[in-house]
Amino acid sequence: MKRIISLILLLLFCSAAFSCAQDPRGSGGSVTADGDELNPGAEDTADPLPDTVKYYEPDKLPDDIGFGGETVTVLSVSEPHFAGDILVEELTSDPVNDSVFNREKYVEDRLGVEIEGVTVSTGEFNNVVTLQSASDDNDYQILAGSTVWYTPIVFDDLVTDLYEVDYLDFSAPWWSGRFASEAEMGGRLFFITGSLALSTNRFLIATFYNKKLAEDYKSSYPDLDDLYTLVDEGKWTVDRLMSISSEIFVDMDGDSESGPDDLYGFGIVRDYPIDAVWSSFDMRILGRDEDGWFELDLNQEKIFSVLEKMKTLLFGCRGSYPKEGDQAVLESKFAGGTLLFMIGQLKSAETADLRNMQDDYGLVPFPKYDEEQSEYYTFAHDQYISFSIPRTNPSPDTAGAVLEAMASYAYRDTIPKYLDTVIKGKYMSDAKSRRMVDLIVDGFRMDAGWIYSSKIGYFAQTFREAVMDNSDSYASSYTKTYNVAKIALKDLKAKYSVLWSKD
Repeated sequence: MKRIISLILLLLFCSAAFSCAQDPRGSGGSVTADGDELNPGAEDTADPLPDTVKYYEPDKLPDDIGFGGETVTVLSVSEPHFAGDILVEELTSDPVNDSVFNREKYVEDRLGVEIEGVTVSTGEFNNVVTLQSASDDNDYQILAGSTVWYTPIVFDDLVTDLYEVDYLDFSAPWWSGRFASEAEMGGRLFFITGSLALSTNRFLIATFYNKKLAEDYKSSYPDLDDLYTLVDEGKWTVDRLMSISSEIFVDMDGDSESGPDDLYGFGIVRDYPIDAVWSSFDMRILGRDEDGWFELDLNQEKIFSVLEKMKTLLFGCRGSYPKEGDQAVLESKFAGGTLLFMIGQLKSAETADLRNMQDDYGLVPFPKYDEEQSEYYTFAHDQYISFSIPRTNPSPDTAGAVLEAMASYAYRDTIPKYLDTVIKGKYMSDAKSRRMVDLIVDGFRMDAGWIYSSKIGYFAQTFREAVMDNSDSYASSYTKTYNVAKIALKDLKAKYSVLWSKD
């Protein structure tokens, strides 16, 4: 029965592909994984194309490709926030879950493979990969791990150069070219992300705002009358956020103290959301030297300026609520109508608290550093999934074909289901917020300093800790971490040269 269902799905998908081939109109607003517009000159039609056509772009896999029933096992991470990212067990009538399920069946039938999944905790992931390599086993043919933890297995030479794998097309919109350009080393690429990783969208950090509170306070803060225009005019900055929210405070419980039950203008968890400043304020950690190797690319003056701004925002404003601990607590407070602005991930919109929220809310990007900054950039929490192929896999090209087919399907169907059907369709109450979702997604920007942070001394995390602790001693930590990173980069370059000079 499952086989029959799979064949029906294959016929339906091919029908959509044929329809697209006959109708080249495009969507006028579709974007690639890197935010590049497809058909930039096209006009919107009165009768929008279905999502499977709207996002259609064929991959280049041969029509006669087939692998004779070969099993491809994907090792991925098991934490709840990764649930449904790569593989799911059954159909549930949830559009995203069912797209992931159908994707697997479609790829199995198309390529003649059997796809299986094994999950382990993030903490166990690298150990499992290392043990497989040490024993020269082939238990797992594809790795889907948390990006920030990939560095050790890359520099221990446990994964394959993806540029040498057949069928992978990194010029296609379902792969992140920006990620590839940052992660690449000496013309080699060992892991990649893109549309196949749902978490690259779900983990994006944005600003949620309560529309009712905005209406209540707009007479005192006129910018609240139309935040979307403020964004469009390039004026949504951290200083503007501070000027709006800094004095909004209501002592709801009447105890004359600031507490969790009071109303605030701004809320943020004193943890990973602080990291958003690195992308959103256009601050870099690593650049490239004349040999193409990594070098520190830090604007010390700007970093210290941002530090002071963030400390003021979190601790120097009566209207700020810097919550320690769980994001879920902040989401509950926002849903309860006692936060005007909340910093959260895009996936916050999926929570029961926000789904059941009585007040309407809107969405805008994390603010810019200043009006001189030309674009809005978005940070994704560094746990988002990336993919690689272990060196122990004797058939890397099979794995490459599976990754390519799954990623192209995800771009055409899974990501539209998540962004258009779920986030925009179910959770955004106005067209302008839906447009802001596109702005946030298109602004996804990463830095090699984050991708390889575990090997260069967690430079950015040191900054986060200085903000969290409201520290006045960051200068010494900065110098120490800078020196550690500089030495680490030199050592890594030497190790890199030894490991891959033979290739």
